[in-house]
Amino acid sequence: MNKVIFIDTNVLCGLYNNKDTLHEKSKKTIISLKESKFAISNFILIECYTVISQRTSKERSISFREYILTHFLHKIFWIDRKMEDDTWRIFKSIKDKNFSYIDASILAVMKKEKIGNLLSFDAGFAQFQKTFGFTLIPA
Repeated sequence: MNKVIFIDTNVLCGLYNNKDTLHEKSKKTIISLKESKFAISNFILIECYTVISQRTSKERSISFREYILTHFLHKIFWIDRKMEDDTWRIFKSIKDKNFSYIDASILAVMKKEKIGNLLSFDAGFAQFQKTFGFTLIPA
């Protein structure tokens, strides 16, 4: 059975930017999970566009979008007003100042869509596995 894995920005940006310190690690991890289905949200896309544009170029950011929308993903979850309200509740509930709004959106989408796996290089997610019922996939 192919499991659905939500992918964090740091993995996608690492994968797409061959000069990123996480490039090789991202590539190997994605290859090892090739039988899985990958999911993201539009918030992850927005963050990726910005990071790739700032770290490489606007052109690379544009080609990333074209690539990701046609070749890579099983599903993109579009965050609407209700989901953003859920994101805001999660964001307010977590006291760690380094926990971002985008991180809260990941947890909101995973909870709503019952996605049990998260691929991220952000070790801070480990503390939320039990509360939010997911497994952080080691990269």
